[in-house]
Amino acid sequence: MKHAKTHYFGLLLTAFLFMFSSNAFAQSSETIKGEVLDMSCYVAQEATGQGHKKCAQACLDKGLPAGILSENGMVYLLVEDHNAADAYKQAISNAAETVEVTGKVVEKDGIKSIVVEKVTVKG
Repeated sequence: MKHAKTHYFGLLLTAFLFMFSSNAFAQSSETIKGEVLDMSCYVAQEATGQGHKKCAQACLDKGLPAGILSENGMVYLLVEDHNAADAYKQAISNAAETVEVTGKVVEKDGIKSIVVEKVTVKG
């Protein structure tokens, strides 16, 4: 009987570990439509739109942080997915343009972010 309990516990423990180590809890991708921002000018001066496009693109080209201002007014930091670096590069090459960004949305310590997997330019 003791052997059966040990075997049962071992199976239960294995299933538990598999569940937490697998993608069972992986986040699904979301798509956010909005304007690509340079976060420096947006945070400091609320700068957005086509009138700020040239400056925003220059800031993004210098490597300053990028974001997306969604249609519902939420701002997300754009984060490069190391497995999809070209998608992030496409996003930051479209300052002040409307794009759809697909990726995993993450909130950490009050910062909303999207890990960029795919970008579709809408403008």
